[in-house]
Amino acid sequence: MNPPLLTLDNLACGYHQQAVVKDLSLELAAGEIACLLGPSGCGKTTTLRAIAGLEPVTGGSIHIQGRQVSSRSRQLPPEKRGLGMVFQEHALFPHLTVADNVAFGLRKQPREQQRQRVSECLDRVRLSGMEDRYPHELSGGQQQRVALARALAPRPALLLLDEPFASLDLDLRRALARELGDILRQENVTALLVTHDQEEAFALADRVGVMRQGQLEQWDTPYNIYHAPANRFVAEFAGYGSFLRGEVVDDNTVRTSLGELTGRSNTTLTPGGNVDVLLRPEDVIADESAHLALPVTRRQFTGATILYHLRVGAAETLLCQTDSHTNVVEGDALHVRLATKHLVAFEAN
Repeated sequence: MNPPLLTLDNLACGYHQQAVVKDLSLELAAGEIACLLGPSGCGKTTTLRAIAGLEPVTGGSIHIQGRQVSSRSRQLPPEKRGLGMVFQEHALFPHLTVADNVAFGLRKQPREQQRQRVSECLDRVRLSGMEDRYPHELSGGQQQRVALARALAPRPALLLLDEPFASLDLDLRRALARELGDILRQENVTALLVTHDQEEAFALADRVGVMRQGQLEQWDTPYNIYHAPANRFVAEFAGYGSFLRGEVVDDNTVRTSLGELTGRSNTTLTPGGNVDVLLRPEDVIADESAHLALPVTRRQFTGATILYHLRVGAAETLLCQTDSHTNVVEGDALHVRLATKHLVAFEAN
């Protein structure tokens, strides 16, 4: 494991005596890509701006490469932190060519070194041959690639990205997100991205931090965020799912109205206690030979798949995702079986 490149220790930030970020602690190792994930207003952008030196901190500290850059009594200017930043607004200089935009942070280097590094970065983001164009001659996706190349050019110790694809259409956003991970790993850049899109976070990140109301609910691998969420909020925010009421039989078994569910538990379960068990769509498998048949209350067709909402009793719902050849209309029953591998259960509400 690489040593931490970024450390936040009980970080607190706020405006006008209003706390926005509270007691937030995390470590990001050199070479890792991480995402702060959460709903609007949860404090993720404020956290990113504090790391960049654009917001003062009211408590705790920030260290980059072992050097303290922020505390209540110390605020190192942004330009001395060795950071790169990419915003959703691109922030390109309209009067400069693509090459000059990318070279902006290399002005102290010899001209030939600048030219070589600009060429490397534009090749990395697949914009070779566009050196002499101006920002207004580029599409939104191309402008964002230029902004990324400009941020990468000085070889920053840490790259910060604030919802860099939010202004793009969904298909382009997903395509660029996949490419971004490849580019960052090829450049061996440590990066922290802010997003509210869990698919984007899972596709890109080695580590994901789920935030709510200024606090970090869980800092973990994407796999653990999805399969071993720390609490109910993380479980509901990071992926589709539904809850089924049950009674604990033992650490790895819960009895529900649909039979016993077994799997590796995310926590210690008390026999006899009432819990709500999280079931992801992949835990509910369509099977024509299964005895369990549940009425379809809603279906969402996406082309390749269909997501079915299935009624259980009077108040509970399960989600089941199938290929689009399994076509059951609303009101009819879908035959399913439950196949849990991870038993994610929380104390019943």
